[in-house]
Amino acid sequence: MDILIVAIEAGRWGPARLPRALKQAGLSVAALCPADNAVAATDSLDRHYVLPATRSARHLATALAAAMRDCQPALIVPADEQVVALLHALVRRGTGWLDAAALATIVRSLGQPERFDAMLMKGDTLALARALRVRVPPGGSVASPREATAMAAQTGYPVYVKAPFGWAGQGVTRCEDADALMAAMPPPPGPLAPLKALARRVLRRDWFPNPLTADVQAAIEGKPAMYCAVAWQGKMLAGFAGIPTETASATGPSTALRIGPHAAMEAVAQKMIAALGASGFIGFDFMLEDSSGSAYLLECNPRPIQVCHLGACIGADLMRPLADALAGRPLAAMATAPDRDLEVALFPHAVQRAYLGPDVVLDVPWGDGGLCHHAGLEPLDRRQHPRGIAPIQ
Repeated sequence: MDILIVAIEAGRWGPARLPRALKQAGLSVAALCPADNAVAATDSLDRHYVLPATRSARHLATALAAAMRDCQPALIVPADEQVVALLHALVRRGTGWLDAAALATIVRSLGQPERFDAMLMKGDTLALARALRVRVPPGGSVASPREATAMAAQTGYPVYVKAPFGWAGQGVTRCEDADALMAAMPPPPGPLAPLKALARRVLRRDWFPNPLTADVQAAIEGKPAMYCAVAWQGKMLAGFAGIPTETASATGPSTALRIGPHAAMEAVAQKMIAALGASGFIGFDFMLEDSSGSAYLLECNPRPIQVCHLGACIGADLMRPLADALAGRPLAAMATAPDRDLEVALFPHAVQRAYLGPDVVLDVPWGDGGLCHHAGLEPLDRRQHPRGIAPIQ
């Protein structure tokens, strides 16, 4: 098997779109995920292994080891941050639950273990970016309310308080003043904290990050943006930018966006990927400052973001360069770059009338009966699409 997608979290539609795109590039695809996960619903899987509903690292590792023994994947693709955190913890633990060959496959799929925190934890990502002279918002990590107020006094209000580990806007609060900052800070550990930590260890649930710090960042007034890429051993193979035109919430995921080239974000992505030694799918979140147009790096997403499957629509296919890498074929420094831009309404929001602008392409998998059924839709032939706009398959 070429690819094993591992998913824990429900509600992620982007990874569920990957198997079809990967198959079109000639790759075989299996998935290890809960039976009710969207990834399991797609018609494009070669095999599906059921992931148990547990937080025990040992039980999750057992399921992963069994799937890897059976399908022998060349690459593991984590579908969400929880899977990334689990894989990092398993690599750090070493052999025992997974053998050396399985651990080597995980490392080859993700990047340098010494950079794992910089891939996943927001403060560590920005610390690496500062060391690389990448533009980031002023601020830093704090361990107490006192440190937070001092940091905010230095950067100026408004600021954002961010949990070091989170996704889809979770744990992000905008604070206009000191009172709001104090309310947003995580509470200090209580007297039962050592007992809870022991219980997590005994139950093998201590793989899930539980940092006691927070990140305080100056607010950059502008537009959110993202850069979506695929990499191999620290080399970016292909990528493209996305600028949301609709979002689920102020800090939440995009529901519609314009995808295309962006030189500044591309340069940052290449620099970060090289420093991380990253492989596989990776995304970066940015803020494009209104006053200057400058791109400020906010965080790294070491897994497929929701637009990875769309690159071929703008001349920046992420799947074929990955297939070349896995096959050992010669790789260019940047195999494919976007040659046009396109506005896309993302699935499943694309089926809502609010997102059907006259020039917007609808990212609806009408040809994938399993995904349509999972989303409560009836599969349609392309010619039967109600607006006559050719959907992305």
